[in-house]
Amino acid sequence: MQAKITQFFQSIQGEGKYVGRRQTFIRFFGCNLQCEYCDTRLTRFRNYSVEEVKRKVVESKVKSLSLTGGEPLMQVDFLKEFLPKICKEGFEIYLETNATLPRNLKEIIEFIDIISFDIKLKSSTQQPSQWRQQEEFFSLAKSKEVFFKTVITPNTEMRDIEIMAQFMEDKLDYTLYLQPDSRRLTPSLIKLVMYFQEYLLDKRIDVRVLPQVHKFLKIP
Repeated sequence: MQAKITQFFQSIQGEGKYVGRRQTFIRFFGCNLQCEYCDTRLTRFRNYSVEEVKRKVVESKVKSLSLTGGEPLMQVDFLKEFLPKICKEGFEIYLETNATLPRNLKEIIEFIDIISFDIKLKSSTQQPSQWRQQEEFFSLAKSKEVFFKTVITPNTEMRDIEIMAQFMEDKLDYTLYLQPDSRRLTPSLIKLVMYFQEYLLDKRIDVRVLPQVHKFLKIP
């Protein structure tokens, strides 16, 4: 069993609840979506075996492991073999996901500790809505620690924010992070993000504004 992997690296987590936390990252190749704002359009990869990946991760000595991409759940068959082995080494598993592949999550959920759940808004991604898949995904993910985040771009429409508020109605115990598009941090975009936050706060959602910190620091 092999995985298509673009890179291994150590850095701080730059998004969401665990900003600043040191992690080991595995960046998996391939995604089932083509979001307009994507800042990691991957073109190269190398195939690694389970044992090769395990060896690289164990050598890192940072016990928080982030599975990122691309979309890690695209390679669920590899993860089913790899995760039981690396969990025995005492690693905490942090999954960064577009949350649109619930069947794949079901196959490895027992090995996941934290889920960074990326809500995909149609006007932001320029992709079809995924609300049904994301609701099904959450029904599985809620057995673990979860937080939500969504990218806000100049194209993000109020209608999508309203739909997202409906999605969050039964999830008020969870935090939602609004992430301004790091490529277009203009005053008008920041104003838009703040307006959306005010609307969501009125819906009693714990919503916070947090840009990609690693982009400001110019690190991976």
